[in-house]
Amino acid sequence: MTESVQRNGLGRGEGLRRLLTLVLLAASIVPRVYASAPAEAPDTRWKSVRLSGTAAFLPIRIVAYDEPWEQVVQDVQERLAPRVTGRSVRVGLYGHGAFVTPAEVQHDALFVAGLGVAADMDVMLFPQWRFPETNPLWDIPRQSLQDQLQTPLQNPVETVTEVIRRKVRQLAQANRYATAHAAVRLAQGLYALHTQHMTPALAAFSNSAIVLVRLGELLAQGTVSDGHTELAVAHEVRQGLSVTNIVTFGYPLPNGAVAMALRQRVQGTLVNVVPAQCWKQLAGNFLLRGSVENVLVPWAPLHANWPQLAPQGPEVAVLGAFLGGRSSAWEELLTSPSAPARPGLFAWAKLVPETLCERLLEFDPATAFGRP
Repeated sequence: MTESVQRNGLGRGEGLRRLLTLVLLAASIVPRVYASAPAEAPDTRWKSVRLSGTAAFLPIRIVAYDEPWEQVVQDVQERLAPRVTGRSVRVGLYGHGAFVTPAEVQHDALFVAGLGVAADMDVMLFPQWRFPETNPLWDIPRQSLQDQLQTPLQNPVETVTEVIRRKVRQLAQANRYATAHAAVRLAQGLYALHTQHMTPALAAFSNSAIVLVRLGELLAQGTVSDGHTELAVAHEVRQGLSVTNIVTFGYPLPNGAVAMALRQRVQGTLVNVVPAQCWKQLAGNFLLRGSVENVLVPWAPLHANWPQLAPQGPEVAVLGAFLGGRSSAWEELLTSPSAPARPGLFAWAKLVPETLCERLLEFDPATAFGRP
């Protein structure tokens, strides 16, 4: 009898232990199941960048090619609602250049954040333009060789000239199309921001400076051509568009003129920052004509190196001051000497006459290479 009770007791104890083991096992499995569930995908439209030495993060909103501006404005309002009340939202727009892929453009985020901090912006918008991602001129040696293999009796000089002309026409057509559509979209964006009690300012680098030239044409003439179609915006957009400040840098083509119609929409400064050295201007930092002030500075880099400036450096502080920042040191930097060049670097530049840079303002690519 005792042996039977003990046997039954052991059986019940074993059963309890097994039940407890199953409960603990189930409890350990449940968190693992939840942990393995896919996390919510991050919002790739927003970047939060905090520069060293600063306390707050600067939000950067990536604006896709065809994204409605109404959605962008709503996102900005929702993002800044907790900390911006009772005043206009300061919005900075950064326009990138051409011949870079969308992934490479993202590398400019630190530079864009530096501009935003220096300009005292609440948020920076980073519109993505459909600029050409590759330069067709790089294909000239390969295409010339192919032409020579196919027509070996043709004059090599004539072959290279024809290839260059064709590539320049292709480049001009692609740029004309992209900048015209970007100008229309930019006009709509500036109008949408302004009508929602936001004060937009614009920093335009490289091909985005051409977009400003096309924007001036659009405001002055009512339409702008993309090479195939005349593009227009609504009358209220042309009349209601407003910008606080505009700064351009790294302008890639000569013979660009800013229309007075655009200057009349700018409440503050409209400047084009370019190197004081002639040879750096020849490297793709040309002067602008028309209703714009060209500010010659000795510290300006070569064309492609503008977005590589230190985000918290004095040069970015100057650009930010032109955008509306309150920096007090920028006036001194405008006249400070640049860093000495490495020995022997660009020594050929001394042979370039200064008058050549002045002649560039009279140079018309359409005349030299044929209109697209």
